[in-house]
Amino acid sequence: MGRRRATVDHVLGDLRRRDFLHPDVRVVCQRLSRERGRPLHLIPLPLRTSISGAWLGMPDADYIVYQSVGSSPLHQVHVIWHEIGHMLLPGHARTCDVDPATRDVLMKVLNALVPNLSPAVLRRILGRGGFTDGQEIEAEVFAGAAVRALGELAPSGHRNLTEAEAQIVDALARELRV
Repeated sequence: MGRRRATVDHVLGDLRRRDFLHPDVRVVCQRLSRERGRPLHLIPLPLRTSISGAWLGMPDADYIVYQSVGSSPLHQVHVIWHEIGHMLLPGHARTCDVDPATRDVLMKVLNALVPNLSPAVLRRILGRGGFTDGQEIEAEVFAGAAVRALGELAPSGHRNLTEAEAQIVDALARELRV
């Protein structure tokens, strides 16, 4: 088992021990918000950019922006779990670098959500060092493992992943050495 997979399993195990896992990702976000002592807002947007989602860690709140158009509910849940992964996995405490079109959209969102922030602070939040490829892989593995774990929690017949889909996720994780 790779280091990344061990880290993912540790963080998910911790969430499971604290009874944070729930089939509804909004409930998970509420529990995380309570524990962290700060709001965690889920913001669906019609992103017309190169990203499916972003975690914006602000001084007093967290925001997860995710694609609301042309994306299945399962993909949206996966994207939210991916961003939660960035919030919880060790060494991921950064927002991601984004292309100029995405930066413009996110700056407008942040400005609407937190109007007191100066443009310089907004640029710093959106422009500081991005995630490494390894962190992106780790967040993807985290999201896949979380969705699969939630499938195990769901009543039979309502699982998020079929056995074949779970095997594909496992094969990809092995191939990526995570």
